[in-house]
Amino acid sequence: MIEASVGAVPGLVPAYVITTLLLAVPVGLITKSRGRSAVLPVLFTTALAGVLTVTLMPGLRGAGESSGTCDRGLPSAAFLASESAQLNVLLFVPLCFLAVLLFRRPVLVLAGTVLLTSGIELAQGHLPLGRACSYDDVKANALGGIIGLALGCLCRYVFPRNGRRRSPFTRRDTLWGLGAVVASSCAVATVFPATLTIEDYEATTYRSKAAFGNTDEMRQWFAGTVTKLLGAQANGSTAIHKPENSRQQWLLRADTDRGSVVATWPDRKLMELSTVSHQRAAGAPSPSRPLPDAELRKSAERFARTWFPTETADAATRFDHPRNDPDTRLLSYRHYDHGVMTPMRIDIVVSTAGRVMGLTTKALPGTRRTHEPTAAPVPPQPT
Repeated sequence: MIEASVGAVPGLVPAYVITTLLLAVPVGLITKSRGRSAVLPVLFTTALAGVLTVTLMPGLRGAGESSGTCDRGLPSAAFLASESAQLNVLLFVPLCFLAVLLFRRPVLVLAGTVLLTSGIELAQGHLPLGRACSYDDVKANALGGIIGLALGCLCRYVFPRNGRRRSPFTRRDTLWGLGAVVASSCAVATVFPATLTIEDYEATTYRSKAAFGNTDEMRQWFAGTVTKLLGAQANGSTAIHKPENSRQQWLLRADTDRGSVVATWPDRKLMELSTVSHQRAAGAPSPSRPLPDAELRKSAERFARTWFPTETADAATRFDHPRNDPDTRLLSYRHYDHGVMTPMRIDIVVSTAGRVMGLTTKALPGTRRTHEPTAAPVPPQPT
């Protein structure tokens, strides 16, 4: 409802001032003419003007067509985690607080709150205001109304008007108010599905985020992966995005002064690795002569078991000497199905010093290729 900030809704402050003058000035004059204090009526009208302006002021998409839909929202109290819901709660606190002090009928004020927030959401769902209708907003506003109602009742009890403390809930208000609450709730439950298409956008997005994991967790895992592969001294940039042709994966890429790493989330699969040509790891001794092929193969196999334990468990292997780069060795993994080679492929390049220099993968189980391969860090196989 108030997803947009003040700066994101053009003309919000002038519109609020105009609305306040249009509502508060007549109310103040009428109250004064009857010989009553105009303080509470004017304050209440000012709060009401703020609610109407913030919720019904056309947004940046105000020129668009009405969607005719309303989002079902998140289950239970999950919606309170969003900043928009928290702002919606705060929006109705002062309005209901002042309403209780002014009208002195708390239960009827609650019924009025339900009708007001429901009417606002219906308007957002039907009119081309550039706003989104959501059950979460109704729940957040109702919660804010209850908080304001409780504060108003407490204020009336602690600071009674005539010096005598009485319960703010009278029998008449309770009976009429409960009836109004039930009637308004039934009306809302009937009108919304009858006039709007109810969707589960927020719940679907929420479940999707839960499946992918927390973004901070994603970044933390990828940062640790880059450190393991390239060293803690690697400096560079990280890019995280969700390709258009993938519904299940995020693509993570780090480009540093020590090389690049590509991985996917949430399956946490390493897809590519490319290091700076033959740069030895920090602190590693430089061997006087190349290591035996058996040691180099063991180094590549240890890397494969660490990052691809299931993919390489029953795969066929091949260990080659690339002709165009005598300082590296290539360990390849392939899968065969009834004697036919599948698209799955893992190529690991290891230097003669025993350091893994590059990696390329293709068609790993459970993943989809979400980007075009970069310049291959792996030397071509011998022909």
